[in-house]
Amino acid sequence: MTRTSLLLALCLSALLAAPASAERRLRACAHPAAQPMSWEQQGRMHGVCVEMARRAFAAAGWTLEVEAVGPWARCQALVERGDVDVMACAFDNPKRREYALVVEPALARNEAALFVRRDSPLRFDTWTDLAGLRVGVGRGVSFGAEVDGQLARQAQVDNALSEDLNLRKLLLGRLDAIATAREAGTQMLRAMGCEQEVRVLPRGLGADGLHLQISRRSPAAAAAPQIRDYLQQADYPAALQQLHRQQAELYRQQNPPPEAGRCAR
Repeated sequence: MTRTSLLLALCLSALLAAPASAERRLRACAHPAAQPMSWEQQGRMHGVCVEMARRAFAAAGWTLEVEAVGPWARCQALVERGDVDVMACAFDNPKRREYALVVEPALARNEAALFVRRDSPLRFDTWTDLAGLRVGVGRGVSFGAEVDGQLARQAQVDNALSEDLNLRKLLLGRLDAIATAREAGTQMLRAMGCEQEVRVLPRGLGADGLHLQISRRSPAAAAAPQIRDYLQQADYPAALQQLHRQQAELYRQQNPPPEAGRCAR
């Protein structure tokens, strides 16, 4: 091979390699207040879903950059448009399946529950107990098709931009209850010093899987089989449990409660 031919071959190789390299980097977003599964702290995303999503995509040969993009509804809109590749992670529902590939199995599971003021007489034994009540739900939040449907049929669902705004509305008497993840809500009460003002009802609304969801407009959809294999590894449950403990402790360290007896409003 002549020197000129060799130089041409090297240049061609570089041109072919550059796009491939760029394609191996993906954008992701997650719920900013679903601790310890995902949360935003000073412009960075943390959490079980965030870290495990990075690991799963790395196993498939992709670098996943999980970004803080603002409210959860914005994250979903960006994935729907294809501006962001991945939601890490979300409950499954028909609307999301229209624009995202839902990876099975679930990355983790989460239980939804009702939070009420400490002096509230509200009980939750059947869905009809919520008939006509004002229940706060974060904008864009889903708990899976079944729970979403029951809440829509029985309660007056009030959507707020953030979970802490729902908490403030509950404390002011503008809501009868908040529906959110049990663990995330409990951590929020502790971090805001509101454990004496608000309690969680014993019976949950239901538990469902949290899935990695890939925009149908993203080339990352081709990685779904490899990600599925990663989530089905025999040692995955143990790794998930260890990561959960680590991330829950990280959230507690980053968000100590305020001065005792002072509920931040």
